[in-house]
Amino acid sequence: MSSFSDNENTRTDHQPYSKFLEFIIYMLFFFGPLTGNVIMVLFHTLSTEFSVSPGAILVTIPAFMFPFAITQLFSGVISDIKGRFPVLIIGLILFGVAMLIAAFSFSLEIYVIANILGGIGFGFINPVLIALMTDISSPQNIPKKMGFLGASANLGVGLGPLIASQMILIRWRSIYILFVVISAFGLIYFILSTRPPQKVQKESGIKILLSQLSIELRRSVIILMVFSALLLSHTYLAINIWTSSKLSDVIDETLVGLVLGIAGIGAAITGALTGTMIKKKGIGIPLVFGSVLLFVSLAILLLVGDITQKEVFIVLAIGWIIAGLAGGILFPAITYYSQVLSPERRGALAGLLTAGYFIGIALVPTTLAPISEMFGITGIYLSILGISLLFVFILSLLYILAKRTIQ
Repeated sequence: MSSFSDNENTRTDHQPYSKFLEFIIYMLFFFGPLTGNVIMVLFHTLSTEFSVSPGAILVTIPAFMFPFAITQLFSGVISDIKGRFPVLIIGLILFGVAMLIAAFSFSLEIYVIANILGGIGFGFINPVLIALMTDISSPQNIPKKMGFLGASANLGVGLGPLIASQMILIRWRSIYILFVVISAFGLIYFILSTRPPQKVQKESGIKILLSQLSIELRRSVIILMVFSALLLSHTYLAINIWTSSKLSDVIDETLVGLVLGIAGIGAAITGALTGTMIKKKGIGIPLVFGSVLLFVSLAILLLVGDITQKEVFIVLAIGWIIAGLAGGILFPAITYYSQVLSPERRGALAGLLTAGYFIGIALVPTTLAPISEMFGITGIYLSILGISLLFVFILSLLYILAKRTIQ
C-alpha cells in the first residue's frame, strides 16, 4: 500500500476560508460547461465569420471534448498524488491561453486549435474541483455539495448559450475575452490563497498514477459508473446538441439561447434539490424521477415531428426543457457515486466519471451523424430513446452494486 503524509503547505482549520473557496469552485464548475456550450448559438455566426457551412462548425465540439475528456482520465489522480491546487493552476494557465487564441481566431483551423488546447486546460480543472469540494466538506454534506455542483454545471449548460446569444450582439470575440478574465481571476486566487488540508502520497510518478487508475478500473461498480456517465451524455445533452444544430438556420439564435437558458435554470434547481434528496431519502428516488422525466421529454419530442416548423416550437421547447430537468437530476446523482465509492481516491474517480461523460459528449456529433443523414431529427430522437433504455438498465445495475459497496 502507498503511504500518505499531510501536505506541508496546508493548515488543519479550513473553516474560515472554505466558504469563499466554495464560491470559487462553484464559479469554475459553472464556467466549464458555459465554455463548452456557447457553440450551441454560434453555428451561424462562426460559419459566416470563417466562410464555412454551419455543419462544419460541429467539429469544434469533439475538438474541445476529446482532449477535455482524455485529460481528465489522469488529472484527477494526479491531484490525489500532487495536491489539488498545483493541478488547478496548470489547468487555468493552459485554458486562459486557449481562450485568448480563440478570441483572435481568423480561421476555423485556428479556432479548432484553441478548442483543443482549451479542452486540455479545463481537463486539468474539472474533476479536481469535484474532489476539492469533497475535501472541504463533512461526509454528511457530500450529497448536498454534489447537488450544488451539478446545479452549477447545468446552469452553465443552459446560460452559456443564453449569455453568448446576447454577447453576439456586441461581438462574438467578446465572449472569449470574458473567459480570459475569469481564468485570470481563478489563477490569481489559487496562487495566493492558503491550501486546504489534503493527504498526498509520498511516492509519485507514472507507475503510481497508473497503479491508482488500474485499482479502480478493476472494480465492476466503477466500470458501471463510468459507462452510465458516457450513456447519460448521449441522452439529454445529445438532445441539446442535435436540436440546436437542426434549428441553426430556421430559428433565431437568441430564441434558442432563451430556451436553453430556461432549461439550464430548471436543471440547476433540480440539481440542488437532488443533493438534498439524496442526503435525506437516499439516491434511489432521484434516479427513478430523473429517468421518468427523460422518457417524458423524448415522448414529447417524438410527437413534434418536423422541428423546423415554427408553429411547433413551443411544444418542442417544453420537451427540450424537461430533458434539461432530467439531466439536472441524473448528473449530480452519478457524480455523488464518484465521491463515496472510494474516498481515498476520490480525485481518480471524479476524473474517470467526468472523462466518460465528456468522451460521450465528444462522440455525440459522430455517432449520431449517420442516423441524422438517413432519418433526420426523428431518427436522432429514436436513437436517443434506445440509448436511454440502455442507460436506465446500466443505472439499475450501478444502484444495486453501489449499495452493496457502500454498505
